[in-house]
Amino acid sequence: MALNKSILVAKADLKMALQVGYVKYGLIAVAALGPIMILAIVGLMAISISPSNPTEFLVIMQIMNPTIAPMLGIVAIIPASLIAANAFVGEREMNTLEPLLCTPLTDRELLIGKVLSSFIPSMALLLGSVFASEIGTIVILLMTGHAFMLFPDIAGLFLLLTAAPLMILAMNSIMILISGRVSRVYEAYQTSGATILIFMIPMFLPYLSLGTGGTIDQSSVWFSNIITILIALGLFLVTWALAFSRFNRDKMVSLV
Repeated sequence: MALNKSILVAKADLKMALQVGYVKYGLIAVAALGPIMILAIVGLMAISISPSNPTEFLVIMQIMNPTIAPMLGIVAIIPASLIAANAFVGEREMNTLEPLLCTPLTDRELLIGKVLSSFIPSMALLLGSVFASEIGTIVILLMTGHAFMLFPDIAGLFLLLTAAPLMILAMNSIMILISGRVSRVYEAYQTSGATILIFMIPMFLPYLSLGTGGTIDQSSVWFSNIITILIALGLFLVTWALAFSRFNRDKMVSLV
């Protein structure tokens, strides 16, 4: 029963967020951006390098692979920030926060509902982007006569399926913490945008191991991914501990 109430809150928040033009079209643009960029890269490499030279193709793709998963991770965080900012700060701008806070819901039900409103669509966009990228890559490689490969690879998929959900949840807790300190949605975007920088770690750290032969040590890729996951986990635990202790509807009503 409690979960059903939270789901109703999530549906209402998501519906409200999609009524905002820049959120609606921003989600569409972000959802398409990741797969389009990845497939464009794969297509360009597949066309410019002959299938008769598989070693060169594999080396180049291996060099580029560490950047792909973080790119999709960043793309997944952006929708979370758009929806969460509207769920916590946008309602105050539109004067719909006070009626919601006065509904017969517990603080936990209300909080879970607002989190689900951004977590579910963000994860759906992430999984959809990964699926489209992998299928599109396979199709392009088969059509151009190149060998089968995953793009992003196993290490990248591991990063996306572990760090990205933690970062999406952390984005929500950050919005809870700053909702009482900012009065405009764009201020919330700017404040929370720094979390995207965490995905810069696996995007650049592996290139420190780039050898003279143009290859990247895969152990450095896994090492950077694990560091990113641990940082994401730490951010998630700390921000949610603070968010749960500070989320109070009475205080939020007083800020309306």
